[in-house]
Amino acid sequence: MARTEFDRQLEQGVEEAGAVVARFLSGAPLDGEPRPPGGLPRGVIALIRVLVTAWVGWAAWMWWYVKDHERVIYVSAGAAGLLLPVVVIAAVRGRKRRQHQRSLVYPMALALKELLSPWDEHHRMRAVTIPLDRSFVAIKLPDGWHDPGAYRDQMRDLVQQRMGGLWAGEWNLKNHPFNVVFTPHQPKPKPEPPETVDFFSEVIQDAIAACKPGQIVLGLDEHHKPFIKEMTGETAMWALSVGSGGGKSSFLQMVITQLVRQRATVLGVDVKMASIICFQGVEGVHLYTDPGNIGDMRAALTWVAKEVQARNYLKKQNPKKDFDRLTVILEEGNEFGDASKEWWNENKEKGDPAADPIWGDIASIMRMGRHVNVTIIGVFQDLREAAVGNRGLRNMFRFLMLGNFNANQWRMIVNTSPVPESVDRAGRMMAIEGNRRVWIQVPYADPDAFREHCLELRTKYGYSTDDLYGTPPAASPESLPSLLQTSTPLFTKNSGDDATAPAIEAGPSTPAVDAAERPTLVKGGPQVPGDPAQSKEEPGEELLSLAEVARRLAADGIKVSPELMRQHKRRRDDFPAGTLVDGKELFRLSDLAVYYGPDDAEPEPESEEIDEVEDELDDEADDELD
Repeated sequence: MARTEFDRQLEQGVEEAGAVVARFLSGAPLDGEPRPPGGLPRGVIALIRVLVTAWVGWAAWMWWYVKDHERVIYVSAGAAGLLLPVVVIAAVRGRKRRQHQRSLVYPMALALKELLSPWDEHHRMRAVTIPLDRSFVAIKLPDGWHDPGAYRDQMRDLVQQRMGGLWAGEWNLKNHPFNVVFTPHQPKPKPEPPETVDFFSEVIQDAIAACKPGQIVLGLDEHHKPFIKEMTGETAMWALSVGSGGGKSSFLQMVITQLVRQRATVLGVDVKMASIICFQGVEGVHLYTDPGNIGDMRAALTWVAKEVQARNYLKKQNPKKDFDRLTVILEEGNEFGDASKEWWNENKEKGDPAADPIWGDIASIMRMGRHVNVTIIGVFQDLREAAVGNRGLRNMFRFLMLGNFNANQWRMIVNTSPVPESVDRAGRMMAIEGNRRVWIQVPYADPDAFREHCLELRTKYGYSTDDLYGTPPAASPESLPSLLQTSTPLFTKNSGDDATAPAIEAGPSTPAVDAAERPTLVKGGPQVPGDPAQSKEEPGEELLSLAEVARRLAADGIKVSPELMRQHKRRRDDFPAGTLVDGKELFRLSDLAVYYGPDDAEPEPESEEIDEVEDELDDEADDELD
């Protein structure tokens, strides 16, 4: 029996009806078009359709055949009340997903048109899967897809542009269904030094024990291995530029302790009075920490410069001779430079250079000291060229330690780009040598523990002064700040030359100091035993310049200007005689205190003296300008 047109229409209608039923029950769009972006999942849509269909059938049966209208109304109202919150919550929670689909997933599917040309728009929309957390990007590939040339790289570049960062793709072209899954490229975690390091830990002590003379353990690096640096050759001079709280005190204490182990002599200049004071009393560690006695610090640096000269002379005679290490710790270099300049301006005589000459001694140490094991560790909060006397010394610090720094300090000192981010942690410093940059964590210990350990090291390894050809200048008794002093005249005119100063009222921990007990400190450098330039002053009597005498007399209520004293020295026969030291005439404080005692206050200068003083001041001003 032949098939008629009606049969064909009937079969087609049945097929279409079955397809509609299948789409209805599966949750697919009934018209066969792709789902709108951000729609509900097909399973949820299918469940809703089935529930709605069941409710409509039940309500129709109860309404028309059972005639139980009230039940239909009550059940429908109750079901609506229960489903309404669920629908609202689902709509709110689905908003983020819909936005995600519209803003990221579907635009990326559209961008893959050229790379996935075998698929139509409907399949491409369903080919891209990106979860809300953006943890991966999955792309389904057509069965006949192949890479005609650089399609893989283009697809990865597209994902990286849309998702940001670096992504790696895992391709599956062997097993059906074919796909590619892109995941973020996870870089290896950047190694970092440990947060804290104990100086007395086994790893640090073993590294110190294995060091050769001149090698110093500075801490643990990013791989938690000891970082060792030599104070020889091009890296003999070290500089630290560490902000407040960066751990520079612990660094200096750790380095000094290791130098003591190597039988070195350490000379510490610290106007801060806190960083290295714990080593007071350790043999071979000479500290100058009184900001009121800047002359002591300058004399100590001058002595080191003379030691360098002596060692270089002997090195020339015997090139194979080796010397015990002599290291200078210059703490708070910026403050020392300012205080030293002020001291020089107050104490220089006519004809002296305007620039502070102490930087000449420091320059001599840095340029000539490394050949004879004399080194400097300078600590600066701001390592500017002006902070080192404008003598080109900053570039001689070939090994730098930076900590707790800012971008401006990095650009001024290192001057490279990009500027690394500073780690605000005590003891975290960057070691810089040329182009090498290493983050380290500096070992820490209690200052008292460092001191006790140094005393044990001196007992165990000993100490020798055979390679010191002079004696470090003794530090003057610590002077009280002006606000803690009780100002009384040191001498009266009737007290005589052998009179002594009354004790200064001191705090409970500061002993009173008698003027006769002060050690000798001569301007122009310390006196080395055997030096023909030694003065013949009485033991314990301090020789001072007229400017220093005027300053000390003014502090005790005797006001007389240094210019007037110079005039009296030239014009009066009874003016106390001075002592010639290194070509400069120095005076005893007691002589001038008696001469300008309270009974003979500063006399009124004659008109000729006034004119002469003014002329000298003008000459000095002209010399400084020249």
